[in-house]
Amino acid sequence: MSQSTVTEEARGLPREPTSPAIMALFVGALVVWVAVLLWQVAALPSVFAIRFDFSGQPTSWWGKGSSLGLSVVLAAVLVAPALFTSPLLLRAPQLISAPNSHWWTATPRRLRRFERILREDLLLLAAACLLLLAIAEAGITVAANSTGGGMPPVVLVAMLVPLAGLVVVTARMIGAGGRYDSQPALDHE
Repeated sequence: MSQSTVTEEARGLPREPTSPAIMALFVGALVVWVAVLLWQVAALPSVFAIRFDFSGQPTSWWGKGSSLGLSVVLAAVLVAPALFTSPLLLRAPQLISAPNSHWWTATPRRLRRFERILREDLLLLAAACLLLLAIAEAGITVAANSTGGGMPPVVLVAMLVPLAGLVVVTARMIGAGGRYDSQPALDHE
């Protein structure tokens, strides 16, 4: 079967639903990021510290508008792969590099399943990135409104949670745990 036939037939198959837990995590992370952004609009002074050393002391200052604009651009860039990569997979699977991609793209059913797995992993990455961004921005806002202007150490520790999530999802996407291994049972469904 040619690749164009596989992709055409795969697009005709029903879309496999995203795991409700993964969708809830993504939507939750998005809500947290939006809430922090709205808080920043209300609470940030016109100029404030944007970078901090490991002791929490400010090293660089920035304006409110620039910071909020950068936050929106970063969030869009971090979420874009989750929104646009899986549709691309169903149009041009050869552009996607993943473990066992030749096996996954050989039949329409496999390609459709591959699209769901990739979509879920990209949503998890986007959720972890949004949470990391929200925590960093919350720390900047707290620091901007504190008397000393320093980043609270708890913020730096809290950033480890979404960073760990990024590592786990990335490891899973590059082959750890077998998520992208061949699934022979899929051919018999």
